[in-house]
Amino acid sequence: MIKLDGKVKYGNLPSEIQTHLTPIVTKDDKIALLFCIVVFLDLVCAIPLLVNGERLFTLVALPFMIGINIWTLIVMFMKISSHNALHFTLYKGGTGTVLSFCYFVLSQKYGFSVLGSNPLYMMTSLLAYLIVIIGFIRYYLVIFPNYKRKKKNSPAWGTYLLTLGPGAGYIAAQFIFRFSDSVADLFMSYMYLFMGCLSSYVGVKFVHQFIFVKANQDIINQRLGKGRFSHDPK
Repeated sequence: MIKLDGKVKYGNLPSEIQTHLTPIVTKDDKIALLFCIVVFLDLVCAIPLLVNGERLFTLVALPFMIGINIWTLIVMFMKISSHNALHFTLYKGGTGTVLSFCYFVLSQKYGFSVLGSNPLYMMTSLLAYLIVIIGFIRYYLVIFPNYKRKKKNSPAWGTYLLTLGPGAGYIAAQFIFRFSDSVADLFMSYMYLFMGCLSSYVGVKFVHQFIFVKANQDIINQRLGKGRFSHDPK
């Protein structure tokens, strides 16, 4: 569900929905996104994709990496204002989507280097990747917009995943890298698949926010009493 009930008042919505309806952009946000692109895409992801190995994987991911880097340059020179907040929200969604896709391609490259064209591995990893993405999409389309639902006090499973994932991965890496290169490459394939799944959350969240704001502009204007896509407080 994208469109909320037009009769509901902004002030009666849960705080997380109010926040989702108010896209913002700050200098710190721009710096953080630039850091993500340079470190997590251009260094951590692009370098392993560009070095030796099957060129097909590089050719698949390269256009998306170039595109998001060009978009990043454009966003970095954009003025920080409420009028650009919605565009920046879409950019964040695009960043998460490209990161997720490129990490998935990288995971397939590592898997291919060990297993070759193994249909079982490819189909299993693709299925796992799609299930995670569909789960995030379902949350934002079905569960999140239900402003009448009871709020849970316990953290979501994604919080535990984000907290425990890096530490568990580091510990596992110290153990796995003692074995052969094939075992290490297969482990890295699963790690990059995991990172692709995490990045997909960012993509789904902010693409949904972009669409959500546009679909519920009447509720936003009800509170702000201003023109279309304006998010400045009174």
